[in-house]
Amino acid sequence: MKLIEKYVLRQLVANSILLFLLIISIFSLSKSVQLIDLSLNRGLPFIYFFKLICLTLPAIIPVILPIIFALSILFTYSRMRNDSELIIFESSGASQFTLTKPVLLYGLFLTLTSLSFTTLISPNSNQTFKALLYSIKNDYSASLLEEGRFNTIGSDYTIFVRKRLSDGKLNNIFIHDTRNAEKPSTLIAKKGSLIKFDDSTKILLENGTQHFYSNIDKKLSVLYFEKYLLNIIENSNNGFSHNWKSPSERTFQELKYPDLSNGDDRNNLQAFNAEIFQRFTLPLNVICFGFMIVVFMLSQKFFRVENMYVNLKVIIIIVIQMGLFILCSNIAIKNNGWELVNFVPSIINFTFAIRILNQNRKYV
Repeated sequence: MKLIEKYVLRQLVANSILLFLLIISIFSLSKSVQLIDLSLNRGLPFIYFFKLICLTLPAIIPVILPIIFALSILFTYSRMRNDSELIIFESSGASQFTLTKPVLLYGLFLTLTSLSFTTLISPNSNQTFKALLYSIKNDYSASLLEEGRFNTIGSDYTIFVRKRLSDGKLNNIFIHDTRNAEKPSTLIAKKGSLIKFDDSTKILLENGTQHFYSNIDKKLSVLYFEKYLLNIIENSNNGFSHNWKSPSERTFQELKYPDLSNGDDRNNLQAFNAEIFQRFTLPLNVICFGFMIVVFMLSQKFFRVENMYVNLKVIIIIVIQMGLFILCSNIAIKNNGWELVNFVPSIINFTFAIRILNQNRKYV
């Protein structure tokens, strides 16, 4: 590799790392806002705060890599043009291929990195993230009961607590139980306490009443009790195994051979096919987007002062690229047999890049 190519490559790597850290930090900060309240004010173990954020990153990295790569090219080549470095390189005999080669090499590396995320890392992290959310919702939802609000536990219980003490004691409790749709019940107790076991969470109610209303007989019955043990969560891990997997959580084997006896799988066959193609087109966008940006940057005329109009055009091109990718992705998901439309953004960028290169050769 020539000295010029090494220099440009170092600039690209440095800019992309800074952009990556900046975007990931902003994304993590936005995700952490709602989790901080759970950790600090509602008793959720702080380790879950880091786990949830880390598990969301693999899914977002392949999406932001084309943007990061395109912006790093813009910053690198714009600075070199403003500092007259590109003029010096071209005057010393460096061809456009020499100035483009670092982008292609680094783009190939980022493409392979993105491919490893879309095919292996992201599906596993998405599934683990969903399992962790399910665990928090079931295993910790009782301990996260917020006083003064109606809290929904699963699909069967609505719980209102007037006051919740730090030792787990509860005062003035209202629980609506809809496990039996024909005969829902409501429990009202003066006090209670949370009891957590390995596979379940129970609430021990004291000095209260249980109200039954039969939708069949249209009668209300009242039961008085001194102590009542209610099991509100049980076997959460077993329940998760029956949850339906979204396309982003599935392996290639699960996407290619879905369970046709499952109604949700049958209704999402096109989404599965589109997901398979998107796991390859998303990494391909990295090198194709970057190729288009660098060729466009090198085709621009030199100005003695910084030309913001050129930078603005590059930004617009990046926005159009991502908008086209999102549009094609939605079309592929919603229309049967349109999976190949995911390749359109890459093909368009590569075609325009080759066309600009040919035009530049005519003027040389």
